[in-house]
Amino acid sequence: MADTGNNPPMSQSAKVTSIDVLPLLTAALQKFRSEGASAMDDLETELRRALDWIHHDRKDYWTRELHRAQEALVQARLQLQQALVVRRVADREPSCVDEKRAVERARRRVETAQRKIEAVRHWTGVLDRATDDFRRARTQFSAWLDIDLARAAAALDHMSESLVSYISLETPEAPPPSAMPTEETKPNEQ
Repeated sequence: MADTGNNPPMSQSAKVTSIDVLPLLTAALQKFRSEGASAMDDLETELRRALDWIHHDRKDYWTRELHRAQEALVQARLQLQQALVVRRVADREPSCVDEKRAVERARRRVETAQRKIEAVRHWTGVLDRATDDFRRARTQFSAWLDIDLARAAAALDHMSESLVSYISLETPEAPPPSAMPTEETKPNEQ
């Protein structure tokens, strides 16, 4: 059989002891191909869910939290100012401990929300880059599943058919021993 250039030449031969295994191997390749494609689809779904979570859910949540914290800080500062004015006696400034603690808590909430927004921004970029890498790898893997495994399955089918055809060939029967010339029945050479 001549090499058509489509398949690399085989440098080693296989020892086939049972041709019944080839269809099983073909079926296993098809199952792997199907399960691999399904796994890639599942990963894509999970990836979309993670992207939606970081791009929308977390971003929106911490943006709202920042606005609430900023409003709470403004309110706490106003309450502190009012307490300072109302509680002032002569030139003595009142302690207003509770109001000052409220301002500090509100300030920490603003800082936390700002850190979270920055973290969301950072991890959004990281996740976007990882998504691009995954999608490139998925494209390559999907092509391998669709093209190379399909070729391998077709090659196994062809081998199986060839082997079945080969073993179904009838071998010519050997002539009976009585028909074979012996020393006594050989014509004399003169």
